[in-house]
Amino acid sequence: MTSSLAISVSDDGVALVPEHDQAAASLVPADAAGAPQRQFWETEHTRPDFQPSNEAAPELVAATQNYLGECMRHPYLPVSEIRARQFARVKELVELAYRDIPVYRAKYDAAGFKPEHLRDYDDIQKIPVITKPELVAAFPDQCVSKKYKPEDLFPTRSSGSSGQTLLIRVDYDAVITDTIQGVRQFAMQSGGNYHAEDLLAHVYTVPWWFDSIGGDYPTAFISNLIPPARVAQHLRYLGPKILSLYPSSLDALMPHVDEFRSSLNLAVTHSEYSSRAARQEWSRQLGVPVLDEYSSEEATRIALEMPDGKYHVCEDTVHLDVLDPITMEPQAVGQSGIAVITNLLNEAMPFIRYVQGDYITQPANPAPSDINWSQIASIDGRLNDAFVNRCGRKVPAGSILDATYRWMFDCNLHLAQFEIVQRGVDLSRRASCSARIRRCRGCTVRSRISRTCSKRASSIRSGCRQTRCSRFRPRSASAARSAASSIDRSKRERVPWTRH
Repeated sequence: MTSSLAISVSDDGVALVPEHDQAAASLVPADAAGAPQRQFWETEHTRPDFQPSNEAAPELVAATQNYLGECMRHPYLPVSEIRARQFARVKELVELAYRDIPVYRAKYDAAGFKPEHLRDYDDIQKIPVITKPELVAAFPDQCVSKKYKPEDLFPTRSSGSSGQTLLIRVDYDAVITDTIQGVRQFAMQSGGNYHAEDLLAHVYTVPWWFDSIGGDYPTAFISNLIPPARVAQHLRYLGPKILSLYPSSLDALMPHVDEFRSSLNLAVTHSEYSSRAARQEWSRQLGVPVLDEYSSEEATRIALEMPDGKYHVCEDTVHLDVLDPITMEPQAVGQSGIAVITNLLNEAMPFIRYVQGDYITQPANPAPSDINWSQIASIDGRLNDAFVNRCGRKVPAGSILDATYRWMFDCNLHLAQFEIVQRGVDLSRRASCSARIRRCRGCTVRSRISRTCSKRASSIRSGCRQTRCSRFRPRSASAARSAASSIDRSKRERVPWTRH
């Protein structure tokens, strides 16, 4: 690794502080080709096979040019037009699923439901809901469209607090549209202060599929498993305008804010519950807004907290229902209900009226806004997910899940299901796993999880049950790029409705 300045880099890729302070952007170390390094892993040997494309993806660039303007206008369309577009897309997905996806056809036939029963927007409530266990049992033959070659699909997974792992496949069009909608997200949440040259830094499990859009809207990745002091150091040299990360990761960075806050315009939290009071305190310390993103692997973005503090549903990304958990009928506004989503982007593995599992509340009286997307008053269901350490501090389940995800990616391993149970609050600093686990890259998975959980949960004693299933290998970057040539070009005309 080389650098245009006299700085040193440690064996694990950490940029060391130079003797003289200089502009953050100029201190980023360069790779062998002379390009600034924008990926930082906890150790080199845990870097996965997949790497985001460093080349300009022509179809992504073209789709951005064609769609970004329309994408930016969508939140401000009349409500009637937003609903009409949603209904048309839901109807299209239902017809597709009934024709091509056996699990949906069987479910709809058993319920006496046919796609032609969808005549207007309110008829969406007639569509039978589908659950995670049903899709787990159906994967892949009964829930992934055979129109796509398996090697042309992008893999991801979801486990959530249930611990039940659902493998997900996403088509290339969906990834492209999701990437473009990410530009809109940060433009809206920053109040319009997000530009093509601005760097976005993700502190996360793995990088996004693309590290820029033809060089515009560049992104950087820092592994969430790197100690916070080093994360802060990386951020200092990257100099991002926007920071996206777990709430627990942001909280861990607070002792080090002086290292990196000078470049920031915005921080966005996601995937874990965080209170508004906590975000306001982090905002005070950072000196920039800290806003929330409500999202999931199944749905992608569900709702965004805007600068005025209100959550707006991304209604060209998902259709959201809030149902009574007993009757599964629409819940009254102002009362907490279960979130049921339809992903409007992914055609390869549709999620239509999928029981997300979170509890949310719709406002009885939505606040006046220029944004015509519907609003969420509160996200209620994640409060009960947290573990508690001996100091009484809540440790979000996502912090533990992040270590588990990385273990599964690093070891090329898929677990059908796992469970972490907190038995009590005591002085234990190790997580115990009852099953035997094979060695991986020089150390046992058991010891890696124990060390990571020790760092994150501090004093949680847990038990872990697991069932080993088929192996899972992340998609290669070359296969990702080759997928473009096999996609029907006519779909590019439908980019707003063809779906990280």
